[in-house]
Amino acid sequence: MASRIPSSKKAFTFIVTTITIVDFVLRASSAVSAVDDSSPNRGDLVSAACSHTLYFNICVSSLRSDPRTDVTVDLAGLATIALDQSIAHGERTISVIVDALRANGSSGADQSMLRCLSDCNEEYSDAVASLKESARAMKERDFDTVNSLVSAAMTDSGTCKDGLKEMAIYDSSLSQRNKRFFKLCSNFLAISRLLI
Repeated sequence: MASRIPSSKKAFTFIVTTITIVDFVLRASSAVSAVDDSSPNRGDLVSAACSHTLYFNICVSSLRSDPRTDVTVDLAGLATIALDQSIAHGERTISVIVDALRANGSSGADQSMLRCLSDCNEEYSDAVASLKESARAMKERDFDTVNSLVSAAMTDSGTCKDGLKEMAIYDSSLSQRNKRFFKLCSNFLAISRLLI
């Protein structure tokens, strides 16, 4: 990708993201309480699983908003729902970016802004592809690959965020989407870690 973001900033973003991910993985693995996924109370399963995440409120509200949660009886099912929500959010973010590109392209917007939005489109396309590949890895219980792919997706969204910030492009909608995507992916990783 012909990104306008200096490679040192990408490296910094990758390092910060990796440290954040390693931190919450260590927290989840050292948690004292185990999640009992045989509990008949689905609400308790959601709360118990989400208690291992960094973004508890988002975890609980997003999982409970999905009707599949009502019939999910185990952590693997919750992890699948959390991953599906991350993918769906990433795909919706791509649509928001494409709409912004169309609107700004037809209005003769600044070329640097269009390049930045185009870079974000590419970053999110890569992120969604990584998440879809992680779904296959999760089915094979290859959690190292899951971790690597989801971490890469989180880095991609961070690169978009950094590009927008560097170009002084303020789009509160896209900024909020970046933050939520990162948190959804983080929550999925924490729940998937409980499956190991």
